[in-house]
Amino acid sequence: MLLRALLVLAPSLVYVASGASCGCSSLTIPVHVDVLVPKDPTDEFGGLKSNASSLRHVDATYNIYGVFCQPDAIQITVSDVLQLLVHGITYTSQYWSPPVEEFRNYSYAAFACDRGLSSLAIDWPGVGLSTRPVNASDVQYPTCAAALSHVARHLKTVSILPGVRPFKKVIGVGHSAGSGILNFGAIVDGARSPFAGLILTGSLSVAPGAQPPVSSIPSARDVDPIRWGALDPAYITTSNRTIFYPADAASFSPRMLTFDGFTMDVGSVSTFAQTPTTSLSTRYAGRVVKVVGAEDQLFCAGTGRCADVAALTAAERVLWPAARSFDVVVSQGSGHDLNLDFFAQGPFNTLVGFVEQFSGV
Repeated sequence: MLLRALLVLAPSLVYVASGASCGCSSLTIPVHVDVLVPKDPTDEFGGLKSNASSLRHVDATYNIYGVFCQPDAIQITVSDVLQLLVHGITYTSQYWSPPVEEFRNYSYAAFACDRGLSSLAIDWPGVGLSTRPVNASDVQYPTCAAALSHVARHLKTVSILPGVRPFKKVIGVGHSAGSGILNFGAIVDGARSPFAGLILTGSLSVAPGAQPPVSSIPSARDVDPIRWGALDPAYITTSNRTIFYPADAASFSPRMLTFDGFTMDVGSVSTFAQTPTTSLSTRYAGRVVKVVGAEDQLFCAGTGRCADVAALTAAERVLWPAARSFDVVVSQGSGHDLNLDFFAQGPFNTLVGFVEQFSGV
């Protein structure tokens, strides 16, 4: 696998995070991805269990869009550590920085910045402002995971902005399928992973065959023909976002749900179908934590699965035998989108705490 990376800077943005000035700049990192993917885009295991005849080659360069946020120099607590923030399916990097609403700040990037931590929130290949391949079948877990690993290696070797030194440690923070992609990368890279730690939110292992059928997810061009009518039909989206929130409507703002609908993006059939790769074991040797909401309608609510945290931790730990440490945190009140409901500050504190722990602070 190869990496060629350059930075293309967009105008700098500045916002205030709880009184602390946080400078944010949008940028693009071109990455050259050279991977094998399954010919069948619905292959649950992303080619990890396939023979050579059922794989094909993807050799392409993608422009990965991101938003880099860094506190003022006097606010930085960990200058050599960067969080690489990875959104879930049908979301973009904006998941990590939605607008302030009802006097609540739902931006994890701002929250972390206010506590002296830098971050880079990226759009997957095929999503948001990153390169969107014509064929959605090129947007698979192997492709996206390779892009993320290469971005992480780039961040450790090249200055992301003038005056910003390469980072000694990169911690992957994922949400939902973004956590799944980081998980896939940990399987492929093992002990060679460029990530010092992984914080996987909105994600637990999914048994093979347990994923809803791909046919249950609508094609993006059918949901919004004006915006996505020209896309490959294998680009998908969701027309109903309520499943990403707690079932109790009093747990979140209806305006956030509306905003969520306005800003929804696409995923691919593959990035939906390949979620069961989270059921495979990895030789990743860094630190790992999984953070899931007790009211997550995809994994916890109504299942009893998350009631016994010790038992859940033991079950999930089996898949990470080489991890330096492994924890599971169940956030009470939170839904699948932990960042977007009224309980967001709890998970935010949890994430920052683990970033600091993984950083050696």
